[in-house]
Amino acid sequence: MLFTDNKTMQISNKEQYKREKLPDILKGFAIILVVLGHCIQEGSGELFSVRSLYFYDKLYQFIYSFHMPLFMAVSGYLCWGSMKRAVTGTEKKELLKRRAFRLLMPIFLWTGADTIRSLIAGSGEQIFHPVTFLLSYFHDAFYNLWFLWAVFWCFLVVYLMHYFFHDSVILYVCGYLVMFFLPDGVGLGAYKFMLPFFMSAFYIHGYMETHDCSFFREPGLWKVLATGLAFGILFVFFDENSLIYLSGYKLVGKNVLMQLTIDLYRTLIGFAGILFFILLWQYLLEKGKGKCNFRILITLGKNSLGIYILSGYILLLIVRQIPYIDTPSYLLNLLETGIILPLSLLLTIVAGKIPFLCLFVGKKREKGATLS
Repeated sequence: MLFTDNKTMQISNKEQYKREKLPDILKGFAIILVVLGHCIQEGSGELFSVRSLYFYDKLYQFIYSFHMPLFMAVSGYLCWGSMKRAVTGTEKKELLKRRAFRLLMPIFLWTGADTIRSLIAGSGEQIFHPVTFLLSYFHDAFYNLWFLWAVFWCFLVVYLMHYFFHDSVILYVCGYLVMFFLPDGVGLGAYKFMLPFFMSAFYIHGYMETHDCSFFREPGLWKVLATGLAFGILFVFFDENSLIYLSGYKLVGKNVLMQLTIDLYRTLIGFAGILFFILLWQYLLEKGKGKCNFRILITLGKNSLGIYILSGYILLLIVRQIPYIDTPSYLLNLLETGIILPLSLLLTIVAGKIPFLCLFVGKKREKGATLS
């Protein structure tokens, strides 16, 4: 529209401002849940962790019913802008190279550090062999930091579909059906589970740019309550079998009807949780305008990749080794989260300002930008 009055322009600017803040707020909220979930898993005592008792914990199940799908949806939503800006062949190649570098470099760097640490720790017990070292390194790399692999593979699928196959709906449907019969090894089960959230958010962003999506653009308490009720009802049926880590994704070799029900259910509750928390935070952002700027959540969101990586290592290498932690306790888990979260944030910010170390936390030192 070429001619716009001042009031309309102000509303447009406010909407743009809100949309810019919301993704970081969502990532900040989600990374808090990531750290809390990891604290329940690794900070509740060795026996609790070794026996995988966290899979039966209701708070853990609540967090894992939606928090990683929410992260994936935000990544897919933001990915639309990156692909829209890449017009020429050179720009498209640069986008793929840049995204692969930012996602995979932390994986290979941290795996290298882990492999060297293990080699040094076991130097008196085994003889070093280059081939064994490399095989062990690449094996561990494919299993390390699984969520970064998931984002990369989902990005790659959408990248190929968008640029080379013209977003073919038929091909997407066929691919979705084939996923039920592909193996779940090397993390593929989790990647297949995450793809619908990334892909849907990617295309929803594109749709919103050309259509009037008032449902998403106009927050309302009734929408929050309705979606929250739907999510709550769905969660009543959530149990340990709903977790992708236990039941997997493929249908082959299983009770097909039961497995298909599980796959569809956890996808449905994932979307319900995503929609509820997007609308909730959008509503709070609108109501808190001028009163609360959500600076802490935005800062956490902008540094969520580094926090995800560092908090996991702090838990495994430090917290899990503390002998007095021997009994599950939500109070203790909250205390651990309150310590690990700011510590991981601080280390991420510091590492982001140092050449080479910034690569460990997925940052570019020139702009201090985080992966989105």
